[in-house]
Amino acid sequence: MKNVVLQPSFYKDFECIGGKCVNNCCHYKWNIDFTKEEFKNVKRRIHTEEFKEIFDDAFVYDKERGKFLVKFDEDNRCKFLNENGLCSMYKEVGPENMSQVCKIFPRKGLHYMKDYEYYLSPGCEEVVRILTEEENGIKLEYVERELTSTDKQGADIWSAAVADERPILYYYNDIKRLLFGVLQNREYNFGERIVVLGIAMKKIFDMEKDGQVDDIAQYVENFINDFNDEKNEEIYNKLFEKVNRNGQKRAMQMLSYIGGIGDEKIDKKVFERIDYKKVTDFKQYNQEERKYIAEINREYNNEKYAEAIADFEEFLKGKEHWIENVILEGFLYVRAPFFVRGGIWSNYIAMAMIYSIFLFYLTCYLEKDSTKEDFMYIVSKLGRFTFHNDKFFEYLENILKENESKTLAHMAVLVL
Repeated sequence: MKNVVLQPSFYKDFECIGGKCVNNCCHYKWNIDFTKEEFKNVKRRIHTEEFKEIFDDAFVYDKERGKFLVKFDEDNRCKFLNENGLCSMYKEVGPENMSQVCKIFPRKGLHYMKDYEYYLSPGCEEVVRILTEEENGIKLEYVERELTSTDKQGADIWSAAVADERPILYYYNDIKRLLFGVLQNREYNFGERIVVLGIAMKKIFDMEKDGQVDDIAQYVENFINDFNDEKNEEIYNKLFEKVNRNGQKRAMQMLSYIGGIGDEKIDKKVFERIDYKKVTDFKQYNQEERKYIAEINREYNNEKYAEAIADFEEFLKGKEHWIENVILEGFLYVRAPFFVRGGIWSNYIAMAMIYSIFLFYLTCYLEKDSTKEDFMYIVSKLGRFTFHNDKFFEYLENILKENESKTLAHMAVLVL
């Protein structure tokens, strides 16, 4: 039986390149989990001593989650990844017997009301390559196709019962239209589009709070038409006239809040590029506690950071759609603005912070003569850090508790 599926037009073009992948999805320390049933299923099908030896030392049991987690070696490689960059489990027991995580990445599905939708993660460098080639932007299409049991099992479910608990979910498709209507308007640079998106998100947040969700569809339609009307360009451009665009507050916030993405090679290059130093000072003495208080000072070279910004702008000329496609597909993948706990405004702040992380790292990592392959590599690393990182989402939620009152002006400084 065929299902109606909403997906990007390039979805059907994706095919795993296996061992040719530089930033292999099995070469990153994230949670690859097996249920007890999946674990036992693989164990029953082992037929070589070589694989049995690997399997017996490949898992640690997580009592809290009730799942088996795959161990990673000292190079952050999955225990089942062989010297050719291929999966030994795939070879031993076949793809149908692997864990749900391994079977679906980089795909992600949602069963929304009666239909399904699927997106591809920018955490996969082959997906990033495809995104760089979509010069006219991401387009969604409805197709009729058969979904496998794996496809359906891997899809989250947003039913009418779920939406009844939070009625704004009935307007999920309208808000998705808003993302496209704002983030694909190329009359403005991408940071400016993120700011304008914030205007609409704040209004929708207020509408939900005031019990006016039934007005969201009409509001979204009017907002998109207004923003895309060339007669209003001067009005929108005035929003950005007085915003400081030197990126210094963005850099300091990223260094203070994020501090690194956990990839030694990338963090080292980024920090060296701008002469970043973290100095701990113990000058202040607390008389009551009778101890010195640690004060952390973060410093970087403003001139070198300005040079990095100039180099990145040079690199990006003619390739501006790369950023647009990566960020938009990432937002669709996590179902923004419904991916962290809290309201629409908290989710918007999280979206702005994710874009800010991408912008800061791309700026400091890429040179003006960097290649598409360099871009694919760093984006896939950032994609995994931001869109596939439960700890990062939890950290974001904690930050958002402190920063929910942040104004749009504050967000503008981070993304412009």
